[in-house]
Amino acid sequence: MQKQRTQELTEKQIDERIKKVDGAMALENMPLTQADKDILRDCHTGKTTHEIERQKIIRQYWSLHASR
Repeated sequence: MQKQRTQELTEKQIDERIKKVDGAMALENMPLTQADKDILRDCHTGKTTHEIERQKIIRQYWSLHASR
């Protein structure tokens, strides 16, 4: 079950947060893809959670590397 937000973020605030993350990742030569940005937006709007997305990444990693 997703947690209720006490304060909803505006689209502009969400865009600013995503831009900051993208900037930080770009400094490490790992800019966000559009898919990454879409996932972050979905997390901020409540369509999914960071934990759900983290679990998807872990499952994907294990499916690719478990047989090694």
